Amino acid sequence: MFGSKKKQAPSMPAHNQPVDTLISQHCVIEGNLVTQNSIKLDGRVHGNLLAKGHVIVGESGLIQGDLHTTDLLVFGRVEGNIRAQSVQLKPTAHILGNIETEIFQVEPGAYYQGGVSMGKADALPALPDGSGESA
Repeated sequence: MFGSKKKQAPSMPAHNQPVDTLISQHCVIEGNLVTQNSIKLDGRVHGNLLAKGHVIVGESGLIQGDLHTTDLLVFGRVEGNIRAQSVQLKPTAHILGNIETEIFQVEPGAYYQGGVSMGKADALPALPDGSGESA
């Protein structure tokens, strides 16, 4: 009645959202990975990961490079800098790098070495699909 602003639905945590792409435990990607979708990584990425959807790094997952996404849930290992709106570190998480986020949740047992900067996270850069959109 007093305003036309639409209410945004609260975002679901990454672990409750469907996964579009699965990188299995025995899969190794050499080079940067860019996706419009959500991704669950049980394998390895030796390069940067840019995902417009949410990212789940499974217990056997390893990213050796920078990670830029909307929501991040880590059970495994990330060796690089992280930029995400929301970061959740589970007890088996192991992070070596700086974290830039708005929401940061760390469960007992999780390990991270690096700086943490909390505040408004930058929008994702445009993905090279020709759409020119950014989050």
